[in-house]
Amino acid sequence: MAMLGAAFISVVADFISQFFEGNPGAGINYLMYAADSLFLFTQNCAFYLGFVFIDYFAYKSVERSKKIIIAMIVFLAVYLLSVIVNLPFGYYFTISDNGYLIHGNLYILRLILSYGAILLIVVNLLLSIKYYKNSQIYSILLFLFITAAGATIDLVFNKTSLMWPCFTAAVLFIYFFIIQSDLKIDSLTGLANRSSFNEFIDKISRQNSKLEYKIVMIDMDRFKEINDTLGHLEGDNALRDMAAIIKRCIRQSDFAARYGGDEFILAAGADCDVQKLMSRILDTINQQNEKRIHPYQLYISYGCDVFTTKSGEAISDFLAKIDALMYKQKEERKMRGIPTSITAKLTDGKEENV
Repeated sequence: MAMLGAAFISVVADFISQFFEGNPGAGINYLMYAADSLFLFTQNCAFYLGFVFIDYFAYKSVERSKKIIIAMIVFLAVYLLSVIVNLPFGYYFTISDNGYLIHGNLYILRLILSYGAILLIVVNLLLSIKYYKNSQIYSILLFLFITAAGATIDLVFNKTSLMWPCFTAAVLFIYFFIIQSDLKIDSLTGLANRSSFNEFIDKISRQNSKLEYKIVMIDMDRFKEINDTLGHLEGDNALRDMAAIIKRCIRQSDFAARYGGDEFILAAGADCDVQKLMSRILDTINQQNEKRIHPYQLYISYGCDVFTTKSGEAISDFLAKIDALMYKQKEERKMRGIPTSITAKLTDGKEENV
């Protein structure tokens, strides 16, 4: 909103300057000086707020954004001072007696300082590319392309009015893309949500060819105990820990979602070795439990099977089947007295990862 507000003020200031351009008079000159100075400052505000916006889009870190905003405020304060000092010295621009804007000797520096924000966004995108999904990268590239195209045309034709509709359209596009993405993300864990999983299944089901996907339903055992004994805040932390472990263990091509409550669901291609995947998840859980860095322990049960599209089996029936397998495993372990996800000693002296 701050970025769009700065862009709006820039548009108004630019409009006032161009509307009165070519009209001589001291009063008009003062008005144009004020409008063009306001334009220079708010234009930079919009661009550099755009940099903060896209950086937060990648890292989702409030603390990181605060540090960047502090650095940005220092830079913009110095730049505002240079714009004010420009009024008597005219190194950025001056207004002629007949009411036309004349570029000063340092006008190119002004362009570098303003449009340098686009370069910063590109560099930041390259450095943080692993934090983005492919669809997010495409949306940001489109944002940069629209903004850069409008800016380039304006620079070539020595105008500024076209860049702002392009910039605002690009900002709105990426903003609504984020809203749409957030509707598919579980806000607590950062994984996809149940709606996103349903959309994923619907998408693969519409494929013309028959495809196989290995789907795993995971349930966090003893989760109610965490909520009852330690409180819901620790319960939320346990869910976040479980989601983080899943993210760490799956491949980029795999799909993971919080299916609901303390249940998670994974979907991987036919080439995935599910046993190795679950072994990685269980080993990671074991390592965290052994370190005892939290006041709780994580335990899981899971059921898995192969879902084949175009097979005639309804996804609801398939999910009910692996859900039943999961609860069967859970009950078997309860009967055997084996804590889920902890390496347990069996009577024959062997160890079993469960």
